[in-house]
Formats: sequence, C-alpha cells, structure tokens
Amino acid sequence: MTEQSWNPTIPNQQVRLRRNPGKRGVTTGQTRESAGRLLVLINFGPNEKTYKPYDQLEPCGEPEEIRDLLEAARFGNPDDLRRILTFEKIKGDLTNIFYSMESSNTDFYAYQFKPVLKFLDSPVGRLLIADEVGLGKTIESMYIWKELQAREDARRLLIVCPAMLRDKWLTDIKNRFNFDATIIDAKHLLEATQSFLQRGNYQPFIYITSLEGLRIKKWDEDIKSTRAELARLLYDNQANTEFSIFDLVIIDEAHYLRNPETANNKLAQLLRDASRHLVLLTATPIQIRSNNLYQLLKLLSPEDFFDLSTFERMLEANKPVVEALRLIWKNPPDISATKQSVEKARQSYYFSKSLRIKQVSEELAKSNTIEPASQVRLAQLLESSSLFGQFMTRSRKREVMEKRVKRTAQTLQVEFTSQEKQVYDYITHKIRFESIGKQKFDIFRLLARQRQMTSCMVAALKAWKNNGVIHDFLAGNDDEELLYELFGYELNNESTTIFNNQGKNIKKATYNCPIPENDSEFQIFINNFEKNDTKYKQLVTFLQRELRNKPQEKFVLFAFYRDTLTYLQKRLTADGINNCLIIGGMDRQDKQEILAEFQSNNTCSVLLSSEVGSEGIDLQFCRFIINYDLPWNPMRVEQRIGRLDRLGQKANKISIINFSLKDTIEEYVLEKLYTRIKIFEESIGDLEEILGEKTEALILEFLNPNLNENELILEAEQTINAIANELEQQRKLENEAMNLVAFSDYILSSINRSRSQGRWLRPEEIKAFIEDFFKLQYPGTVITPVRNQQGLFDIKLSDEAKIDLKIFCNQRRFSTQTRLYNQAISCFFDPKIAGAIGKLNHELLDPTHPLIQWIRHKYAPESRTEEGTQNLQPVSASRISSQETEVEPGIYVYVIHRWELSGLRKENRLAYKVIKLGDSNSFSDEVAEALVNQTALCGQQRPNANNLVELEQVLNHYDKCEELLQEAFADAESEFEAENTDRCNVQESSARAYARRKQQEYEERIQRFIAEGKLTIIRADEGRIKKVQQDLNIILKNIELKRQITTSNPTLAAGVIFIE
Repeated sequence: MTEQSWNPTIPNQQVRLRRNPGKRGVTTGQTRESAGRLLVLINFGPNEKTYKPYDQLEPCGEPEEIRDLLEAARFGNPDDLRRILTFEKIKGDLTNIFYSMESSNTDFYAYQFKPVLKFLDSPVGRLLIADEVGLGKTIESMYIWKELQAREDARRLLIVCPAMLRDKWLTDIKNRFNFDATIIDAKHLLEATQSFLQRGNYQPFIYITSLEGLRIKKWDEDIKSTRAELARLLYDNQANTEFSIFDLVIIDEAHYLRNPETANNKLAQLLRDASRHLVLLTATPIQIRSNNLYQLLKLLSPEDFFDLSTFERMLEANKPVVEALRLIWKNPPDISATKQSVEKARQSYYFSKSLRIKQVSEELAKSNTIEPASQVRLAQLLESSSLFGQFMTRSRKREVMEKRVKRTAQTLQVEFTSQEKQVYDYITHKIRFESIGKQKFDIFRLLARQRQMTSCMVAALKAWKNNGVIHDFLAGNDDEELLYELFGYELNNESTTIFNNQGKNIKKATYNCPIPENDSEFQIFINNFEKNDTKYKQLVTFLQRELRNKPQEKFVLFAFYRDTLTYLQKRLTADGINNCLIIGGMDRQDKQEILAEFQSNNTCSVLLSSEVGSEGIDLQFCRFIINYDLPWNPMRVEQRIGRLDRLGQKANKISIINFSLKDTIEEYVLEKLYTRIKIFEESIGDLEEILGEKTEALILEFLNPNLNENELILEAEQTINAIANELEQQRKLENEAMNLVAFSDYILSSINRSRSQGRWLRPEEIKAFIEDFFKLQYPGTVITPVRNQQGLFDIKLSDEAKIDLKIFCNQRRFSTQTRLYNQAISCFFDPKIAGAIGKLNHELLDPTHPLIQWIRHKYAPESRTEEGTQNLQPVSASRISSQETEVEPGIYVYVIHRWELSGLRKENRLAYKVIKLGDSNSFSDEVAEALVNQTALCGQQRPNANNLVELEQVLNHYDKCEELLQEAFADAESEFEAENTDRCNVQESSARAYARRKQQEYEERIQRFIAEGKLTIIRADEGRIKKVQQDLNIILKNIELKRQITTSNPTLAAGVIFIE
C-alpha cells in the first residue's frame, strides 16, 4: 500500500505532476488501486480527466510565477536573461563552470584544466600533478587556487618549493594571476601562524617558503628551534571540517618528499594535516612498479595507501576497470569484452559494493550495442570509479601538444692546437693518476677539474693559478653543493675507495708538465693560449655568421663554470657582440632587470647563463641554445633545453648548438650517450632517478686508471647501451602506468566544449553585470573608458556607493583589496589586457574582487534578515540572427533549470531545454545551452512578442520542456545517489583508517616517552587519543547524514527566442 502524506479522496485539491510541475489539475475525490499502486483521478481541464499514480503527484498552491508570467506575456529582454545567467555564475557554486578559465594572463590549453576537474572531483581535496617539464604545473596549481577562492572563499595559501624556485613563483603568480605573495622564512611563518591561532586573525595571505627552510625530522618538546616550534604548532592544530591553518598547501618538486624517513617527508605530513587541501607538483614520471609513486600517494592519502601490500592489491583490483575503460573507447566499442572486464572488477573487494560499477554492468547487459551518449556516460562512471584516478593526473607533451617544438642539433667541431692538446693530455693523465686510491668524494672533485678544463681551458688555467691548485687538484675546497650541481648526484663523504689497483695502465712520468711555474712565463703562456683559443674561435665565428643573417637573433649560452662565463663575456664584448650575464647568487631584482633587457633590447644578442643562474627562468622567446660545455648528467642537459622548449615557445623548432672536442675521450662518450638517448631530438622528461646510477658509473669509468683508452671506450659503449635500454624500458613502464590516470580524449573535448559554451565568466559579462547594477542602484556612479587604452576603464563610485562598499568590506576580509571606496580607480575585466595586470594603480575585476562580491550580496544577501535590493526578471523575449546562432530561423521556447544535488559533495549546474514552436523534438542539451547563452550575449529585445506568438502554444512547449527537464533530473538524481553512496563508503573506511593510524602513532609516542623517561608529557598524548575517537564519532555521524541526498531543481528562467 502506498504511504500517504496527503488525502487524495478529498476533492478540489490543487495538485501537480512531480516531474512536470507545469502540469496542474484538481482532485476529483476518486481513487482506485492497480498492481499495488494507488491511482488518483485528476481533472486537468476541459476533456482531460485521467488517473495518475499517487507517488507522481504533489499538492501545490498558486501557479508558478514563471509560468504565470509567460501566460501573462510579461516578457523582459536579453539583458534580463544575461543578468540571471551572469549572477548564477558569479555566485560561485556552479559545478560545471570553470571560475579559473580565462582568469589569468595565460594562453588557453585544455589539458591544464584536467587537474582542475580532478581536484574538484576529489573526495579528499588532494592531488598529485605529475605533468612533464614545461607544461605549466604552476599555472595548473593556481587555477585550482582560483577555483577555491571562488567556491569556498579560500584565503590562506602556502607554497613550498626549493629555495632556488621561490623568486620564480613570486614573479609568475604576480605576472600571470595578479596575486601578491610574500617570501617568508620559518620564523615569520611561525609568527603568522601564532597570530592566526591566538587572535583568530583571518588576514588573507599567499606565502612562499623553502623546503630547506622548514624541514625537520623531530620536534619533541625539548627541541627549542624555530622549526621545531612551528612543527609542534602544526602538529597540535590539524585541520578538520570547521578549521584549518591553511586553505591550500602547494608543494613543488614533490619528488624530494618520496623517502618517508627524510625531514622533507615529515614536513609534508605536517603541512598535509594542517591544511584543508593539498597539491603536490612533480615532473618525475609515474611508474606503477616504483616505490616512489606509492610513497607520494601515501603522503596524499595515508588512509587509502597505508602500506605497500594494500597499494599492490589496489593496483591489481583496478586493472579490470582500466581495461573496461580502454575497451569501451575502442572504435567500435568492444561491448562483450567490456562486460567481462566489468564483471571481473565486481568480484574484487574494492568494487563488489560499488553502485557505479553495478550501474555500468546493468547498462551493458541491456544490449550489445551502445549509443555515443551512453558511451560517454559509462566511460565517466568507470573513470570516476578508478582507485587511482582521483588522486593524480599526468600530461605528456607528445599527448597534449598538437604542434610540438622540433629540436635540431648542430655540432661545432673543435680541433685543438698542438699546445692545447699537450695541456689537455697532461691534465687528463694527471687527474687519472691522482684518482688511484681516492674515495668517491675526491674522485668527483678530480672530475670537476676535468670538466672545468674542457669547458674553457684558458679560464680553467687562470682560475687554478689564482687559487694555487694548478699542480695539486685536491688542494682547494669544493663543497658538496657545487659537485651536486655539476654532476647531479648527492655525494656523501663515503669512505669507499673507488680504484684500488695501482694503475697498471698509468705511468706518472708519461707526460711532462707544459704549464710554466714562473708567473711572468705563465702570463706569456696564457696570453698565447687565449689568442689561439680554438673553441672560442668556433663560437664567435658561428655567432657572427648567424647575426649577419638575422641581426636581432637571440642566443642563450650555457656553461657551468663562472670563470668560463666571465671569460666569454669579456671576449664577446671585445669582439662587438653585445651580451649579458646571469649567475647563481645574483639579487632577484638584478636578474629580472637583466632578463628584461635581454628580451627587449634587439642589440643584446647573447645571454650567458650558469646552471644555477637559469633556475626558474623562462626563455621561450629564444630559439638558439648553445651548450658551451655539456653536463655529464642527461637531466642537466634536459633542464637547459627545457628553458626554451616549454609552453609558450612560438618558434617551430629550436636549435641546440654543441661543441665536439676532437680526440677527447669524454666528449666522445657524451656525444655517444646523448645521440643514443635522442636528447637533442625529443624531451626525455625528468628521469634523474632512472638514469642516475648508470650515468654515475659512466662518469667514474672515465677516470678508471686500470683502463687504457680503447678499454675505456669499450666499457663506455656498454654502459651507454645499458642506459639507453633502461630508458626504453622505463618509457614502456610509464606508458603502462599512464593507464592509471588515463583521461580519455572526451575529457579534453569536454573542456574545450565548456570554453566554447561559455562555461566561464567572460570579461564582457562581468562588465555588463556591473554596469547594469550601477545604472539601476547607484546612478551617480561613472564608468568611462580610458583614452588610448583598450579594455581599461576609470570607475568612480557615487558617494552612497562608496559608503555602502566600505561598510561591506569592513565587515569582511577579502584576499583581494580595493581602493574603489576611496577614489576613482582604473579597472579592467580581461586579465590579458597588455600591461594592466600587476600594476599597483589598476584593479582586475573578477569574481573574487570585493566590488563583485558586494554586488552579489546586494542581489542575494547571505542573511535571511536582509532583503535583496534588486529582483531579476525571469521571462524574456529576444531576437537574434541565424548567422550568429547557426540555428535555422523560427520561434523557439527555452526553459532553464538550476539543478542542486547535495550529499557528501555538492553539484550545482544549469540545465537547458529548447523546442521550436510547431515541433515536438527538443534540441540536444549542448545546442540548447549554446543558443540560450549566445542569445543572452548578442540578442536584442523583441517588442510586441505577445502579438507574434500563440501563448497557448508557447505554454504547451514550456510544459514539454519542463517535463523533459524533470525526466533528465530524475536520471541525474539516480546517478548522483549511486556515486554518493560509493563515496560515503570510501569516506567512512578512510575515516576509520585515519583514526587507527593516529591512535597507533600516539601510542607509539607514549611508549617512546616511557622508554625515555619523559612521563610528564604522556598525558597530552592520552588526551589526543581520546580526541581522535571523538572526532571519528563526529565524522561518522556527518557521513551518515550525508548518505541522505537532498535535491531541488527550481526553474530559473524561461522565454521565447526569435531567430531571424
């Protein structure tokens, strides 16, 4: 028997169809039962009495206002429609709107919104972004921050990166997003955190700090350092649903966190637990057999990836889902094999209770064919069910860049003079001999001398003479950091002796020293050496030839050694080739000014740069890179090329110029290696971890005194082949791993569709929204275009508007500041306006700006005690040409719904239906959305619309649109409920696992304190264990509440469009 909430036997009650509220009638008092269902006889009007199932009916009062307005032909105009749509976007809660799209001074690339989609869909609010070098991970992470600002009013962002990248972050987010950030150290971060906790100071901030400056392994009470105090503060104030110190933490170069025993990893755990959201950035390839991927995923969500065996079981269980996704996207789809994979997945513990996987299974069982729309929907269900996809994303250049920059290599052959060859042979022999019996650290010190000589012999000899090490290469001081920068490996002072044999192939007396000891003789010697520097001659000849062909050409020359660079600067200047120099340790402002001068000055041809000096700079405006010396580490070469071969490079190809020193073993080895791994032809990605060990072996072989030249070359060939084979194997492994994060092509297509459909806030929409508001509410406000500056407007508020805006701002703390309530300000709506972004006296008016927030508040106050000052007209009649819409001429009825679904997450979106008068078929959702949005943007008012249409026909089509939207909403409810149940199950499991982990952690601390005799501080951890259980109970209660979804689908707007 149907449960009754109202009595259907009472006549003359107004009712409506639940799925079609526009379909209204009155009860007759008559009912009957059929197949266990209660049917009610409803009078819908003349000649229409029919029985309807009781559960499809609901009582209603007066007719809906929008239908009433349509019936009364009270049509507004396209401005009303645009105002409604813009307001809905500005409210900041539409799930299918990108608030970050076109919100910065960047070019649009669809793949950069993949992480945004992943993040917004993440149940844990954490994501690993592992894009290849040069694809814009900084931009992607800032898009996520923009979304959080718009959707959650996020205000506190902490960016953690290696110290050398802090300036780049500061400059990039200012120039691209107009964000003002502050570089901060541990002391000032501690003070800011204490202020926040003690005084509830919710002052917005974006802080940039270094990984090196914060990291710490232990933070017990007896450790008194600033870092330890900060760590304790973070540890004691972990984020929950009501509170967090940070809204978002971004950690760059996250591969430094992969070792769970390091201070870096411990710091990341503290920051993760103190922040509402976490984003990790790394360019290291994802490999499923790598322990490093497991460690990074464990850092993101220790509740899901709490041990390696669980990770491996999840990998195995996830394979059928990945396979099903691949099969359903085959052309044509392999339905039979997809069914088998889905059924295999359902046998797993992880998917046996998944309603989404069950839904896919039931859908596939209906037929052996599949429609394109169903194909997309099932793929989305499979994608969202993946155990790994929600935690990470990776894009590779070869997959996302349609026009990849071509790399071309050119080698300049250098043949030594007899004097140069004599010096080279002597020093090489001496270094190899001195390596006998030395430990690893000293071996690399000797190698550094060898590399310095092949970089620039003149500069090396001068430097050695000045430092007194010309006859004892181990006499000077070389720190580990310098050797790390040179070779790319962390060199601990190991006690292991590398070459124990006494050097059967090396005899000390083989070469006489050709370098004079007497100072005056040395000066004559070095002057002659400089005059006949064959390597420099090749360089200057090449540059002069290229500059004759194109005088404005730009060249970036890399060399590792500072002495090489200063030598080249002096000689190039003397030869009339303008140049500038950047090296490590320079002031940030000085470096920026030098780079700006190099980019803008057409007469400055060459940028001389060291490895450290180039960290964090982008040189996409150049197409020539000159490797004056070649690093031994392939990743150092890739990083150099990556300064040019990155997002924004306009040239079709970049030229890589290398030097080949004839008859030198190390240059032979390097040329062979780099040719074999094709580093000068294509990006090898960030493979330092993969190539490191074998490349180190190759370096050490060069100094092995037990090998003669032929043996050395043979050994090197074998090592090079091993490196190349390892690289190929790792690429295969990564291709396999990419299936974990496979974002099918339809995702990129959907992002592009979102952009073309206007699912973002266009500058012209915001401008019109502001102008409409002031025209209606504060007519004394003046908005005037700035002369000779397109897109820039001077805004002077009326006195009343200034007062109201200032009161509003004083009541809130905005991450974006404004001076509009004090004076007239030059404002712009498009962040791509040349020269506007970043200027102190200009303000970008986007959804996070206080002015927009104030207007939004005026339309819909947060407080129920306030009333909005402006009502929106929901019904309009517009006209637009068929050329602007690509829709055939005719009269069309449209209806817009706002769908609201709430459970563990919220989903709010606008839904559209359009039907042509005289036709019963509706447009596809995409065409309907495009037509309505284009009309709002470009349409004009259609006067006397009520005289041009039959209102009864319009109402019939309106009802049909309503009915179709109701049916679609019912389907959306079912899918959302299935997803919500799955997410609640996962969330509950994760919450219980988190509580177990924290409890175990505190219990282990208590046992350690007991062992150490620190009994006085045990009580605090006992209290923490109780709090963990209390927090778990609250979380479980909230999850139980969220299992019951709430939904609504109010009609937002409707009207008529005349296409002419």
